[in-house]
Amino acid sequence: MTVLFLLLFFKLGFDAPLPDPQVLRQRAIASAERQAKELENYSCAVREESYDYNSDGSVKKKHWTLKDRFFINGRSIGHVLERDGKPLNEGEAKREQERVDKLVKKYSSEKHADKDEQEMEHQLDVFLKAQRFSNGHREQRDGRSIVVYDLSGDPNFKPKKVEERAIQALSGRIWVDEELGMLQEMKLQTDRDIKIAGGIANLHKGFQLHVVQQRQPDGVWLEKLAEGSGDARALFMRQRFRFHEETDKCHLFSVDTKQKIQAPK
Repeated sequence: MTVLFLLLFFKLGFDAPLPDPQVLRQRAIASAERQAKELENYSCAVREESYDYNSDGSVKKKHWTLKDRFFINGRSIGHVLERDGKPLNEGEAKREQERVDKLVKKYSSEKHADKDEQEMEHQLDVFLKAQRFSNGHREQRDGRSIVVYDLSGDPNFKPKKVEERAIQALSGRIWVDEELGMLQEMKLQTDRDIKIAGGIANLHKGFQLHVVQQRQPDGVWLEKLAEGSGDARALFMRQRFRFHEETDKCHLFSVDTKQKIQAPK
């Protein structure tokens, strides 16, 4: 009887209906609110790579920047420490510190934090309206249930703003933690050109974006990887671009301890 019960329980759990995207939205908002203050205990080293291109599309030069990333009211701030392997000189360091201080002051405002929260909810709403979720299924990653959906622009959605047109032009796949609604991974690309500023500028078809987040031992989610590539045109100039940003080491700080968190694998 016990074995039969376990088999039945497993089958019912396995076949349980997938959560509605709106339910995942509510879970994501609640999770983001809970971890906003917990994020402030973290500091991460981030390496960002960018590229200059020749006219034939080949790479002319690679640049990289080392940043210290920390968080204020859930918003990340990147403090540049090095560019192309060289520490900032005295003048650069001073200007960078002034820039960071302004952002800290800005994001420390509860009014600004509330505005950011409303903007996040608005973006989630637009994403859900502009995208179709299909072929939903579950996967197991790191012992957690992950809900996976294929994405494609909803032709019935009527965009009114540039950001709405951009979201509708996306397709790809998304992985979401079922319990918390947090984004675990996202792979997106544009399936058509996106006109910006009345057609003066275009983001061309084929733009790609890949984002990976990782859950830390204390339950906080941190970005592990963000990369993208594509090309755009502004007036008569066409510019190819590519970026790669990877979190290397994160440290968890508390009142009486300083614990090193294992780097994302």
